[in-house]
Amino acid sequence: MSQAALAEKLEVSRQTINAIEKEKYDPSLPLAFKIGRLFGMPIEDIFIED
Repeated sequence: MSQAALAEKLEVSRQTINAIEKEKYDPSLPLAFKIGRLFGMPIEDIFIED
């Protein structure tokens, strides 16, 4: 999925998605939950590194 498509689904800008991917921005808790729901994963699996 492209950054633009993901941004559209999450109702944020493509720049926000880019910043999250590059670890320059931590998403808000509501946005983190939206990302988790979209991918069917708990937010811990997406955002917490081992």
